[in-house]
Amino acid sequence: MLHKLTAENAGVRLDNFLAEKLEMSRSQVKRAVDEGRVAVNGQKVKAGYKLQAADEISFEEEAPYVLEPKDVAFQVLYEDEHLACIDKPYGLVVHPGAGREEETLVHGLLHRFDHLAQGSDPLRPGIVHRLDKDTSGVMVVAKTDAAYDGLVDAFQNRRVEKIYYAICRGVIREAGMIDSPIGRDPKNRIRMAAGVNPSKEALTEYAPVLAFRDSTLIRVALHTGRTHQIRVHMASVGHGLLGDPLYGAKNDREKELLLHSHHLAFTHPITGDEVAVTSKLPERMLAYIRKEKGDRCTRF
Repeated sequence: MLHKLTAENAGVRLDNFLAEKLEMSRSQVKRAVDEGRVAVNGQKVKAGYKLQAADEISFEEEAPYVLEPKDVAFQVLYEDEHLACIDKPYGLVVHPGAGREEETLVHGLLHRFDHLAQGSDPLRPGIVHRLDKDTSGVMVVAKTDAAYDGLVDAFQNRRVEKIYYAICRGVIREAGMIDSPIGRDPKNRIRMAAGVNPSKEALTEYAPVLAFRDSTLIRVALHTGRTHQIRVHMASVGHGLLGDPLYGAKNDREKELLLHSHHLAFTHPITGDEVAVTSKLPERMLAYIRKEKGDRCTRF
């Protein structure tokens, strides 16, 4: 559909005008401008263009996004007719979002499996839970709607064992528990924060595995599943994860987040069998361990 609008107020920015008229966010308008779907008097302009009284604005709706199977590399750790556990690589986005990514785990799932659960969102078929782009490791995906419903219930009611490994700043000698609610950071909307309002309960249990000169490999058990939970909680107690661009130290020399989903265990929602799947530590973390501690630590 093509909208045609006439500028009503001279001097108003184009993106502000369209955002109000079409009830869109400024970022959505800017993307439309960048994609060439907006013209003023038949000419392409920038989002910050100041409108003139007689300007005629054309806005072309974005074409519907269609998910297509793509050959995306990932390892399948367990599979049956109802569900699969996969090893998500570092740097791979789980599902398309506002940026309409063209190569995500979902694209790969559609290519690898004959069917996936419908799920709660047409852009997230089979997705029960997610890992951040820069977190690697075990995920479970649903292939049938019945498995999806059962797995969602298991995650919501904390019947899934979730174990991670991470490397954080500072030396930790004793195990600990962080019980601090997590919510959106009021000062920075792309971050989460502990102890803010509003927030939701968050519980993280950690234990040191290897202590290095000024960092520690820790084993983390997640008892809840909040966004960025491990990253936020460890940063809140002065042990931010290495390679973390959002919550880490500004002088961090690591370029990749050292966080890995190591183990998932749950009761199969259809068969009732126990499913336990493990992913070995990735090379980016093993390389750090070898550098700091020596080759004998490659047993992970």
